[in-house]
Amino acid sequence: MFTVLPAFRLTLCATGVALLALPLASRSQTAPAATPAKETTLNTVTVVGNWLEAPNEEKVLEHPGARTIVDREAIVETGANNVRDVLKRVPGVQVQDNNGTGGSDISLNVGVRGLTSRLSPRSTILMDGVPLAVAPYGQPQLSMAPTSLGNLAAVDVVRGAGSVRYGPQNVGGIINFVTRPIPQTFAADASVSTDIYSHGGNAKANPTAFIGGTNDNGLGGALLYSGVHGNGYRESNDNVDIDDLMLKGAYRISKTDELSAAFHYYEAHAGMPGGLTPEQFAANPFQSTRPFDDFSGRRTDFSLKYAHNDNNRKFEVLTYYTDSFRGSTLEQPNGSQMRLTKSPRNYHVFAIEPRYSQLFRTGSVSNEISVGYRYLREASSERATRTALYTPGSVYAPDLPASLYQSSDGGTTANAIYIDDTINWGKWTITPGLRYEFIRSNITDNVT
Repeated sequence: MFTVLPAFRLTLCATGVALLALPLASRSQTAPAATPAKETTLNTVTVVGNWLEAPNEEKVLEHPGARTIVDREAIVETGANNVRDVLKRVPGVQVQDNNGTGGSDISLNVGVRGLTSRLSPRSTILMDGVPLAVAPYGQPQLSMAPTSLGNLAAVDVVRGAGSVRYGPQNVGGIINFVTRPIPQTFAADASVSTDIYSHGGNAKANPTAFIGGTNDNGLGGALLYSGVHGNGYRESNDNVDIDDLMLKGAYRISKTDELSAAFHYYEAHAGMPGGLTPEQFAANPFQSTRPFDDFSGRRTDFSLKYAHNDNNRKFEVLTYYTDSFRGSTLEQPNGSQMRLTKSPRNYHVFAIEPRYSQLFRTGSVSNEISVGYRYLREASSERATRTALYTPGSVYAPDLPASLYQSSDGGTTANAIYIDDTINWGKWTITPGLRYEFIRSNITDNVT
């Protein structure tokens, strides 16, 4: 079956309004007594452009909406072991722990302001502005969240007023994982943290490493690594192995122009110990009755970015390509017998996103008008196989041959354009905006 699904999406941003409760800097200077006339000096205003870049406390205070930034210092102070621990501390964000039927250190379940949290389907989740989903339009769920805490400099959570600039899953706000930047001088560090479980003595190690710097001609680079290796508190099938590697480069062409690139590789495998019935839990809460269930994933992505900033105007172009694989193995009952099903899936995404922002001043009012466009193309190949039925304990199920019973190939082409205007007037900031998306999807299903 071949299906083509065109779709239109028009988003009118509910106007974001913020009353900045900070005292304004003094706007007047008093001349000597002989000349009592006053000279008024307006506050310095510069173009912001992409406000997800370089998150800091000032951006939180000036953002017209609910926003929380957790920097690396706060992450270290709280003793967080993974991104879920960080997000649990953000107001309005609900993080659902996995129930044993998903890779606990691979998937991510986040809901914002009461929206469903299973596999984070209602929020746009990014890493350095690049979507983490294997297919942002076709498969937005984060059954694989290819990021690790050790490589992050900050976690930026925008719970509103961002739906115009970022999409498509923008009802639940935007979460941007910001990786460690390239330092201006040479820097290097390495660390290992360990989780040790009292029952059984199982442990997980979390190694991290970083090295980077910038030379005198503006050429810089950094190598980042973060991983998770070991076993959880369950007695069996609770293993995890994650390797997250990133290579970043940047070159400052001039005082106003910069070119940057990043290569990212993520690979993960985790056993899924599964849930227990009340009787099984009462007998042994640490046991696992699902010896073969597992989840694995792999992602390679490359991004290239050019940025121009001269205080009154900012222009940037971001392009990226992602190649993702995710697969699962599940043992499913059929009466008194069982069978193994496997679901290997491959995804490819290419996108280009130019943005332009211009600052205008009219007396005491400043307007920053931003326009942006995104072209995104994604392709998917999904397969499902299963073994013959078997009696538990009679065979080693992973060695059984599996036959294909379902396959599908599809893709999505999306064009999105937005415009918004950040109006600053005294203590007030108002941001009206409009976003338009045209989406065309196709899928070919083959069921046997």
